[in-house]
Amino acid sequence: MRMSDQNQRSVATSRARKPTVLRVQKGADVVYQNCAAKVLAACSSTQILISISGTDKAIWVSAGELSGYLSTHVGADGTALKAELVVSGAELDRANQWVMSFAPYARNEFLSSSAQSEIAQAMNASSRTVRRHFDRYLFDPSPEHQLPWKPGPEPGSSLLPKPVDEIIFKAIAEKYESPERASVAATRLYAAKLARAAGYAPPSYNAVSERVKRCDRWRAARKRHGRVRGDAKAGPAGGGIEVEEPLQYVQMDHAIVDVIVVDPVTREEIGRPWITLAIDVATRCIVGFYLTFDSPSQTSVALALEHSCCPKDEWCKKIGFNDEWRPFGIMKCIGWDNAKCFKATSLVTACERIGIQPKFRQIRHPEHGAYIERFIGTYMGKVHLLKGTTFSNTKQREDYCSQKKAVMTLRELELWTAHQIAVYHNTRHSSLGVTPLEAWDSAWTRDGKYVIPPFPADRRSFRLSLLPGKHRMVGREGISRFNLKYWDNSLVPWIGDGNRYWVAHDQRNVSRVYIRLRDIWIDVPWRDRSRRPCALFELERSKLAVRSRHDRAYSEAAIFDHLEHSCRVEDEAIVTTRKERRDRARRPPDDRQHKETSPSSVDYSVASSLSTDPHEALR
Repeated sequence: MRMSDQNQRSVATSRARKPTVLRVQKGADVVYQNCAAKVLAACSSTQILISISGTDKAIWVSAGELSGYLSTHVGADGTALKAELVVSGAELDRANQWVMSFAPYARNEFLSSSAQSEIAQAMNASSRTVRRHFDRYLFDPSPEHQLPWKPGPEPGSSLLPKPVDEIIFKAIAEKYESPERASVAATRLYAAKLARAAGYAPPSYNAVSERVKRCDRWRAARKRHGRVRGDAKAGPAGGGIEVEEPLQYVQMDHAIVDVIVVDPVTREEIGRPWITLAIDVATRCIVGFYLTFDSPSQTSVALALEHSCCPKDEWCKKIGFNDEWRPFGIMKCIGWDNAKCFKATSLVTACERIGIQPKFRQIRHPEHGAYIERFIGTYMGKVHLLKGTTFSNTKQREDYCSQKKAVMTLRELELWTAHQIAVYHNTRHSSLGVTPLEAWDSAWTRDGKYVIPPFPADRRSFRLSLLPGKHRMVGREGISRFNLKYWDNSLVPWIGDGNRYWVAHDQRNVSRVYIRLRDIWIDVPWRDRSRRPCALFELERSKLAVRSRHDRAYSEAAIFDHLEHSCRVEDEAIVTTRKERRDRARRPPDDRQHKETSPSSVDYSVASSLSTDPHEALR
């Protein structure tokens, strides 16, 4: 055979081989169960390691489970997209004619001159064309390989020398796919440096840019931004959570609100509050939320759960929300991240006792909380339209002065949030096809009647069971908590019985604790009831001040003296600094009935108005 014929045959074979012959070797692109994949290792025909494109999944398969595909393009879902060759009916008929002409010579390796002339005359083609088509026929006798090929280089082929290609990919691996996140231009300069050192012409910017686009986007994003950020930018979004009914799965998370609120009295700016939100996955309804200046804690989670599981009629009247909030009820499962406030043993135990199964996300996988994270993003987008917003970052804020523009108090922000959630509940959801509220009503309508979701029978007991606490014994001086004494006459029957009881507290106001006695919660106030109520952060700050100033163990008297002094300082400096204004907003109201009463004049023989007869309560 002539050299030109050999070259023609090699070209024809290389073009026809791609869709029909699969060479399983390291780096080869294959298709596994209709998904694009890449071969990582080939040990034998039954032991082939592949990675599924678009995921970090690597599995062992056999050769019979793999197939090839025409195009290297991959869809957004990781599925291989086969390149369909668009041909006319006349071209397909001519391809069939080629096959019929070569059928008598199927067992021949070459065509004789007379056969070539006969076929060339019948097909109205030259002998050279006949030989080229016969080479294709010998490789694959199907009509598909007799169709005309598109002239020019194949898509994805390289016109650069192979060493230059290797240099470009080396530069991409060392510069572009690195934590330093070099640009394409910087990567091109590094590739040009390596090419000159090897004696080759430097590659152009477009050559480097095209090869960057061919790289695995997910792998490059992970190497440039780390695993978590890389997965968020280029990783698979996942298939979502499958639920069949409302309150089957609820997601909860915290976020700091991107707006500065002001003091309700002085209208001076205080700072940014925290919000805890809960969303029902099945209906996308917001079942509850909680706003506070305190950082995320078990108390915030408990109050958000109370708001989510209980009816909200009284709360709506309190804040001035003149509408009905139907989504509420005890959920079967609640999903949250691995924050310390969510993993408290007492909180998890209390949820399980109620019938709520906590489910923690996989660590460093925020996409597992996609529903609540997405709504928080939607909520913050609304917040960014308020006066006093801080936006998401300083780049977006530019020269906007959030402190001077702030006008909204915490209670006003709470009412505004309720109205925004109501708007969201009545807006058509793209995934549901209806509004979240319509989905909720439809799910709870049985036989044409609306069924009220289950909710806690005793709201107070439900809330107290979720609050943080410790096990304590009842002594002659009452209960010791935070190195302070709490006393109530109802504790008398349990003094010195040797048992340890659960004592819960609300960090917003530690002037009283709550002891659980035979499934009944009893309020136990401070032994010295003339003292002003305080929050837990104030108490801890006073203890620290006593230690630092006196270098000794603190006493109740010293702690309360520092509390009173710090309160006076905050009241005098209310317009001075933001920290004092924020601490004042977090302070509980002074609910003492006799504020001027001295400790020495208190009659402790009189039972507390909060106490009840323990024998009557526990019969």
